[in-house]
Amino acid sequence: MSKATSGETRDVERIVLDLVGRAMGRFTMLRAGDRVAVGVSGGKDSLCLLHALVAHRRRAPFPYEVVAVTVEQGKFKTPIRGLAAPIAALGVEWVVRDEPATLSLVADGILHGCDVCSRHRRRALYTIAAELGCSVLALGHTADDCAEALLRNVLFNGRIASLPPVARSRKGGLRLIRPLAFVTEALTTAYAQGLGWGAIGCVCGDKESVRREIREFLTRLRASHPGVSQSITAALANVNPYTLFDPRLTKPDADLSPAFGDEP
Repeated sequence: MSKATSGETRDVERIVLDLVGRAMGRFTMLRAGDRVAVGVSGGKDSLCLLHALVAHRRRAPFPYEVVAVTVEQGKFKTPIRGLAAPIAALGVEWVVRDEPATLSLVADGILHGCDVCSRHRRRALYTIAAELGCSVLALGHTADDCAEALLRNVLFNGRIASLPPVARSRKGGLRLIRPLAFVTEALTTAYAQGLGWGAIGCVCGDKESVRREIREFLTRLRASHPGVSQSITAALANVNPYTLFDPRLTKPDADLSPAFGDEP
């Protein structure tokens, strides 16, 4: 690796770690003594997340543990065990478990959408994290994913919602965090490339989908308007309910006056 390339890699890592640290602090993602299960799907985002959380421990004001968790659903383009060496080099435990429900669908040739696959994977991650004694499950959703989720919900689900940086599982005390909430996919791509980590793709990524349409739309928009990504991220933390159609705010005792400076 040339000095210039090495320097660029350090710059990307510094930027990513700064953004992860900002998300960690703003949303109080971790606590002293947390054991964090990191969902490793094989893609560049989850690989970036795993490495960044290990590196962030040098900056964190308190200790926490990291364990990598992968759910095998029979959809990796190449064997996921190809990641064994780089994960071992980080000094973290790596747990790989089969997910029977999706594997059965794949084996029987039953068509199913990404929502089914995702639901099965999420359930498996919750179960594995609990079995490993983890208090936190970290997922590799990026700022781009949050923007896409917002548009998908507005355009197709009739609601204003995205991917929260921190949430709690409905059952049990597992805390779900998204430390890459401020990190773009351009950065995760550069980060993974700088590490020399080859991502392992999923066959579902090649399918046409609403998610892919929205991603392509945002890509075109960013090319013409570079500040779009930052604006959407800012909007997710700048919600003015008084300018929306919430019937709860039309009740006689509701305070309908917008805050100073927020007038439409």
